[in-house]
Amino acid sequence: MLASRLLLALPLLGGATAAATAVPPAAAPPRQESAAESAAEREWEAILDELVPRLVSFKALPEEEKRKQTFRAELARIGDFVRRHQAAEPFLAANARVFMATQILGQALRREREAIEVLRDVAANTSSPVLAGIAAIHAGDFLLRLGDEQGLQELRTLYAARAEREEQFLKRLDELCRQVRLQPGRRFPELELVGLDGRRIEAAALRGTLLVVLVFNLDHEPSRGEFRQLAQLLTARKDPALQALAISVDPDREKVRKEAERLGAAFPIDCSGREWEGPAVQALGVNTIPMTFLLDPEGTILFTRSAVVGVELGAIVDQFLAELREKGELPPKPERR
Repeated sequence: MLASRLLLALPLLGGATAAATAVPPAAAPPRQESAAESAAEREWEAILDELVPRLVSFKALPEEEKRKQTFRAELARIGDFVRRHQAAEPFLAANARVFMATQILGQALRREREAIEVLRDVAANTSSPVLAGIAAIHAGDFLLRLGDEQGLQELRTLYAARAEREEQFLKRLDELCRQVRLQPGRRFPELELVGLDGRRIEAAALRGTLLVVLVFNLDHEPSRGEFRQLAQLLTARKDPALQALAISVDPDREKVRKEAERLGAAFPIDCSGREWEGPAVQALGVNTIPMTFLLDPEGTILFTRSAVVGVELGAIVDQFLAELREKGELPPKPERR
């Protein structure tokens, strides 16, 4: 089916959400074959055959060359396709608009606001609740990138108002509405934390320091590496002004305890055993690992990254420690003995 090919093409330039790419092609509404429809589908396939290689090549261009590209002809071609087939083929036309918004306007040209408007219109007006949800999630991703909390709330309201909607997409929009509050300069949320010993972790006890918060999973090698890196960093620095808190999405608390003991990770580790349904993970709204935050002594977010930080973490921590000490927000660095 053409719809499955289109959805597979969406991640070409990155930025497709898990919720969108996880939707099976079979979830799209059944379509009646007709000569006119087949002709429209063949036309769209021909457009994709030309566009997809162009977009893949674009991704490899130097940034200065990317800025010179306008995709004016490609946008006009898709716009013409949509106008001609909107009445007879609304689902196919909406698919084409989602592709245009995500891959060309939003990703290639970085015209996110224009992309968001197109995706909002699809989310509100297409007859397919699945395609509407996919459009809404892509719009949400762009709004998250822009740090637009109000825009995300309005988008969530728009999709929730549909008579037909998919709960998986509504849940993802709720997550995005929480994630937008995790940007630098925002206050880190108060979390319900349970340690490896089953007892409550008092987050207030971690205030007054530079705090590194890591969301990880031992079965996910990149985030397992981040957990190891964090343990090594705290051991190497031996700085009382630097603390860490880890939030595990592992189902086996004992496995996490043994790995922490092996690494000498003496900092608090939240592990509810409920994986992505754990209270702390749900409160944060994160759906990707590893996720790293740095908080100032008052609990304000200084740094966030939803990807591997690696050895760069040491330099980032040292920079913030020095800045906070210069401002008098942390005690002087202790002398080594």
